[in-house]
Amino acid sequence: MKNLLLVLLIIPFFSWGQSVRNIEIDSYKYIVVDEIIGKHSGEMRRFFVKNLKKAGYTVVNTKKPLKNYDSFPQDLIDNPNLALYLVAEEENNMCYFITANLLDYDGRVKLVRNGKSCGLLSSAIKKSISGLTSYNYKYNPNFKKKKIPKKKLNGNEWAGNGSGVIISKSGHIITNHHVIKDAEKIEVEFMLDDELHKFNAEVVQVDKANDLAVLKIFDMNFDGVSQPPYNFKFRGSDVGTKVYAFGYPMALSIMGKEIKVTDGMISSKSGFDGNITTYQITAPIQGGNSGGPLFDEQANLIGINSSGIRKDIADNVAYSIKTSYVSNLLDVLPKRIDLPSGTKLKSLPLTEQIKEISKYVVLVKVK
Repeated sequence: MKNLLLVLLIIPFFSWGQSVRNIEIDSYKYIVVDEIIGKHSGEMRRFFVKNLKKAGYTVVNTKKPLKNYDSFPQDLIDNPNLALYLVAEEENNMCYFITANLLDYDGRVKLVRNGKSCGLLSSAIKKSISGLTSYNYKYNPNFKKKKIPKKKLNGNEWAGNGSGVIISKSGHIITNHHVIKDAEKIEVEFMLDDELHKFNAEVVQVDKANDLAVLKIFDMNFDGVSQPPYNFKFRGSDVGTKVYAFGYPMALSIMGKEIKVTDGMISSKSGFDGNITTYQITAPIQGGNSGGPLFDEQANLIGINSSGIRKDIADNVAYSIKTSYVSNLLDVLPKRIDLPSGTKLKSLPLTEQIKEISKYVVLVKVK
């Protein structure tokens, strides 16, 4: 996840309280505090500017109408979509009406979300911004940002890594879309016949809305794998279910390429802002865990790990995409895949389960 915006509680008469809201904003370089209307407009503007800056955002503070960019940074003048634009109105009864706007390259409003709350300014902000979270990525797949020059890599250097899980004998792999987005080359590493192998892989299908992707190993040195021994579970799991997250966090930097397994439980059947496509889990995950599998104690694959909240915001909060949404993606593949349905692992001790499952968890490298 990109960043979490801390919005503070506003108490009547505008004394500032402690942080009570966590709102995700995808990839906006600037937050523009635009028109503020109301009896306490000065205090409200100072509230926005102070706390947005404290949260680490570059704030453009303007009293001009939305489309006048005279005092804006040059890159924002060139690309209005680099910012989220906030407009606030205070009503007489201590209610707040917040409008969050996204603009296109021509400076025209392309999407608006409104939020209203009485008593809590932070609630109104959350309601307006949450509708725009990850919009360019999740809700507008045809929107194309101007390309930023990529860092030049040497021939052996990879730009980043994620994780994935093999789901077929022919080498189909599930991972996150954000792991392989814009990748020109993909390579997967995993143990095969007790030896470390590296194979080229290609994207065969994506689900941008649910952050999922299907890869397939296309390599002349790859002859397939044994049928994965675990079970692919599509029905939902309950809160309290013990879970295990497999993956390769920070494998290309500080944590090394040995597979890592963390444990926890399902703490909620919905994710960030009530997202029903994900579980909230307590198993710790880091950068590089994205795309790795989530298993329960019966060796059932129940999720694909996707993101987490920064540790300075909340401890032990991570999200895993439910396998029912993986099923929807697999249904649109041109050729049917015989998915794993093995049950023999559930009778094994946990350590043996982990050893067997780990053989089908891959390190995904991209550049």
